[in-house]
Amino acid sequence: MRRILSTVLLACLVLGAWAQNKKKMTEEEKKEAMEQLEVLYQFETGAAFGELDSLTENQEFKQERLPWEKWADKFKHESFKKSLSRLFMCFDKAFIEPNKDSSIFFNLMLRGKEEDVSSYFGGRQGSGLWEKYYHEDENGNFTGFCKELFFDLETDLQLHLTDKQGKPVYIHPEEDIYLLEGGDYAKNKDMLNIWFGLQIPLTVPYQEIAGGHISLSFYMPQEYDRITVPIKDFGDKPVQVTWGSKTFSIEKVDNNGFIISADAETLDKLKGMKRLYHRDGNWYEPSSSTSTTGDLDKILKNSTRKITFEEWLKEEGIDPNNLEETLKHFMEDEASEENDDTDAAGVMGKHYRTALQGDSLLLYMPDEKRRKIAEITVFAPSEGEASRLIINRERCNELIEWLCTEKSPDNKKQAEPEEMEEVDYFSPDFQPAKPINPQTGMPDEWNMVLAQLLRKPEEAVEQGITGRMMAEITIGADGVASNVKINGDPHPLLEKAVCDCLYGIKYVPATWKGKAISFVASLPVIFN
Repeated sequence: MRRILSTVLLACLVLGAWAQNKKKMTEEEKKEAMEQLEVLYQFETGAAFGELDSLTENQEFKQERLPWEKWADKFKHESFKKSLSRLFMCFDKAFIEPNKDSSIFFNLMLRGKEEDVSSYFGGRQGSGLWEKYYHEDENGNFTGFCKELFFDLETDLQLHLTDKQGKPVYIHPEEDIYLLEGGDYAKNKDMLNIWFGLQIPLTVPYQEIAGGHISLSFYMPQEYDRITVPIKDFGDKPVQVTWGSKTFSIEKVDNNGFIISADAETLDKLKGMKRLYHRDGNWYEPSSSTSTTGDLDKILKNSTRKITFEEWLKEEGIDPNNLEETLKHFMEDEASEENDDTDAAGVMGKHYRTALQGDSLLLYMPDEKRRKIAEITVFAPSEGEASRLIINRERCNELIEWLCTEKSPDNKKQAEPEEMEEVDYFSPDFQPAKPINPQTGMPDEWNMVLAQLLRKPEEAVEQGITGRMMAEITIGADGVASNVKINGDPHPLLEKAVCDCLYGIKYVPATWKGKAISFVASLPVIFN
């Protein structure tokens, strides 16, 4: 499997823009520069995450089941196995129909037949729009969603409908979505009609739909890579760990967490890693968990000391009274370090703050590749086309077999060595990903685009909420954004605003030697 990764730290939006322009700073720019410097200080020293106390009862969650056990454990009863089989029977016939109770709703239905006429079932379950899971366009209109719906199978829906004026039709943001499930007797009484569906609100009446289609995909339960490391193995010296194709060291394991040291490329592979602690025969998940990444020496030093912002400025040679000149030297030194081949290939550190104790540390991460069960394309009635279906029967059978065994599936994926290509991030051959400015339709600098699109939610404004965070976003070789992660424990309203913004932007992918590659960008964000 070929996979190309890159990690770019977008250090400081205002500082970077000013350094490029080389112009005299205004008082407003000086104020913004100090704010950005404080963000860098907080993330470098870990101050952004606050203090994690030692172990207390309310700082951990006991895990009754491990993540890879949860899915199958829900379906030990025969009725659930039967229901999942019924869902698969309905994949072959999908269509859109109006909702008889409201003109703004429509029903996306999957229908089938079953020979077992001994049971009748039915239900309609309402839910909000699951705002954490929606898809949206650059203007914030809802175009679909991705969530574990039918029997906790990941369900991805994409809306591609148009109205009679040729304009896109969207999901209504203020109405609920409903899950539909049911069955009734056929006329001859020897078959049971069965159905599953979604009742979805639109921004226009159903009668206004002129054409288009809906894409509906179902995916297998998540697979995980994992490794257990006995904490008793840790002493004063780092312990080397080999996990599939990844080799790294773990050190400084204490009540405040642990530090992983490796090269930047290995740390990039560990981005989605989660952790559990084992103690007294149980596994525990920390309720509060943060991380800081940087030069290993700095990470080790900052893990044990406390330093003020003023002391940090002095260490970095920045004088607030002579900001323009000293800041210029600081930026030049930072650029020099980034271009130093030795530093670029050196050892990095990542401090995971968890405030938990245990006898073993379990590291696990979901496999990035989703395994699709079925892809269904449902056309609007005016298109005059039957639904199209691509289904992986082998995976359907695998799920049913899982449910028919007494033991929960292990669901563990063995890591395979990856063929990597070295990327020189400072070479002219490497071009980082850029967001597309919605006003010009052209690629633009991050700070220019975010300044236009990043807005506080009104509710946060009313409550006077402020905060800062480090946002991380993966931009694939196709220019599609995924895996937005937020570090810094901001208020949920601010976290939502940043996630909505980053998911809603269109991107030009990064390139290396003219070839599009995956790109991971990190950037600090401040709400004042």
